[in-house]
Amino acid sequence: MIRIGLCCLLVATLVCSPAASQQEEARPDSVTRISPQDSARAVNLLMEMSVKQIDSVAKVEQKSKSPGLALALSAVLPGAGQFYNESYWKVPILLGFGYYFASQWIDANDSVKYYRRLYAESITSENSSGNPTYSRLREDYKDIRDAFSWYIFIYYLVNLVDAYVDASLYDFNVGDDLSIRLMPEFDHQYTRNARLKLRINF
Repeated sequence: MIRIGLCCLLVATLVCSPAASQQEEARPDSVTRISPQDSARAVNLLMEMSVKQIDSVAKVEQKSKSPGLALALSAVLPGAGQFYNESYWKVPILLGFGYYFASQWIDANDSVKYYRRLYAESITSENSSGNPTYSRLREDYKDIRDAFSWYIFIYYLVNLVDAYVDASLYDFNVGDDLSIRLMPEFDHQYTRNARLKLRINF
């Protein structure tokens, strides 16, 4: 709204500038006049100050998130830190991966217990080595369970890092550093002439 008001003020100044110049010419010479160069510099300075004030107000009103709190929430429940950071689209993804890894680990662990019991029951006085098939299946499911244990650890670590980084960069605004502004500028030589100035901030 402030920028719209500035644009309206600028248009009114451009429209009224010829009439104001004619009125200044009709005034007596005893009246002190402001030079066109000084008035143009004043208008440009006011516009620069208005843009800086708008940027400063936007920075103050910008929200922020606590990285420590986001990390603690994700440590208790994966996805809770992302919900706190308002990254809602990440929550179902993290919960889906967590459910998949946990269910696969539980299934593999149950299979290890099952074939361990069958292998123990297959050991008799006649066959002291037991059924080798049960032993092999037990070891296979044990390897699968160990692999998913690593997957869960990596998943949990990624969940913590993502929550912490997301909270740290929550108030990071690229637009303040990389911005393009198109604003009018008065000519110092002729106040009736105005041109647009393109300013790129890096």
